Amino acid sequence: MGMIACYMEADEELIEKMKSAEDLFEEIEEFEEEGEHKVYDMDKLWDGLHFILTGVSATTPIKDNLLSEAVVGTAMFSEDESSDFISYIYPKRVSEISDALNKFDIDNALSDFSPRILAQNDIYPMIWVEDEKESLKEELLAVFNELKQFFSEMNHAHKGIIVSIY
Repeated sequence: MGMIACYMEADEELIEKMKSAEDLFEEIEEFEEEGEHKVYDMDKLWDGLHFILTGVSATTPIKDNLLSEAVVGTAMFSEDESSDFISYIYPKRVSEISDALNKFDIDNALSDFSPRILAQNDIYPMIWVEDEKESLKEELLAVFNELKQFFSEMNHAHKGIIVSIY
């Protein structure tokens, strides 16, 4: 099993509550299992999508970059580097990110897609091979559109998002 990215609907009140949670990972898992919050599971393509959107790995998020924040969130719940990667996006920022995703030309970004470049940049997961170029391109397009749709839904509902990558 590899590292997956999961995006969960959260209002501002829930985000604030989670800031003081003793076991944040456990709390998030419980909310996801309850099924009361919409969830988008991107699976393992989060780093690849971040690279397509920004030109760098998600392991080095770009501060104040809406496209980077679309994948990794705006702020971490904990600055402790040994803790789980769980971040959040407030509703107002979700609106801004949704606009940025709607303006992003994914077709142009993928027009010269080369799995070799992602492999050379150590983009997770290590699946970037030329033989799979077309299927990888289709998968990246699909996760972009699904993420864009999720942000659009959260924006219309005036919700924030909790991002967990583990």
